[in-house]
Amino acid sequence: MSYSNHLALLIAAPHPGETAMFNDLTAMTQALLARGFSADQILSLHGRLDRPLVVAFLQAASRRVAGWSEGSVFLHVSSHGFFTGEAATEARPGLWFAATDDVTDDNHLFWDDLFAALALPAGVRLTLLPDL
Repeated sequence: MSYSNHLALLIAAPHPGETAMFNDLTAMTQALLARGFSADQILSLHGRLDRPLVVAFLQAASRRVAGWSEGSVFLHVSSHGFFTGEAATEARPGLWFAATDDVTDDNHLFWDDLFAALALPAGVRLTLLPDL
């Protein structure tokens, strides 16, 4: 299998004192390398994250694949999740980076905003593996 138009994005966003999410990122990196990805095809973001950092990371990945007419992006996210809305019809899920209740602050990123920041070209498949 040719891996020329393949990119893996790994995000680990632990809360203070947590180590499991970084361990997930490390294990995923090793698995991808064993499957034939090169180190430069695996982009990682980990540590104390917030919305601007994650959006910038995703936008950089989007620019990297902008010229592709085909290929695939694998996105693994190890983080905490949250949602807004009282009913399934109005629910809006997202990533939660720090212990705040204000879903409009930089400690929250809704999934639809994440996908908008990634903005993959037509023909490029996305495989998402969330670990929340």
